[in-house]
Amino acid sequence: MRAVADRLADVLPTGFRVEVLGGSLVASPAPSNKHNGVVRRVMLQVERQLTPDRMTYQVSSVGFGGDDGDLAIPDLVVLPSKAEEEDEWLNSPDVVEFVLEVASPGNPATDVTVKPQVYASMGIPIYLLIDPRRGSAVCRSDPRDGRYQGIHHFRYGAVIPLPDPLEDVRIETDALPRYT
Repeated sequence: MRAVADRLADVLPTGFRVEVLGGSLVASPAPSNKHNGVVRRVMLQVERQLTPDRMTYQVSSVGFGGDDGDLAIPDLVVLPSKAEEEDEWLNSPDVVEFVLEVASPGNPATDVTVKPQVYASMGIPIYLLIDPRRGSAVCRSDPRDGRYQGIHHFRYGAVIPLPDPLEDVRIETDALPRYT
């Protein structure tokens, strides 16, 4: 499936992302500036609160090795700092502590329904979905048996406390952009 994804990425216009999610190919256009603004604001907040052995990375691939299985490209991830010393393009879910997705106005179903299952199946400890359409966020944690056990809903204006392993990180949402 990943070989097909690679071929599809070669023929799509520049800026498209191709992911394998739940056994399906998903192609997404480059995000809007408003979308990227949400990612940037969250990234700056998270980065300031991380210990020196962790860093944020934008649009990094996550998945297990091999041609089968899901391949996701989250808007933001937290990885060990030593990851920047590697030439790898694919990060094992075993080292990913946090993923952020910002719901896109054109295809929010992927971020809202498909990706929680994919990330939980990968065992990623924290999945934060921010939805600028609604001015809301959902923080999922504690993945077991392919599902997140902890699910917490927030409205813009709230401070989101991240759970373990990033329990010292707080994300303020009052200044996050909304789609119009």
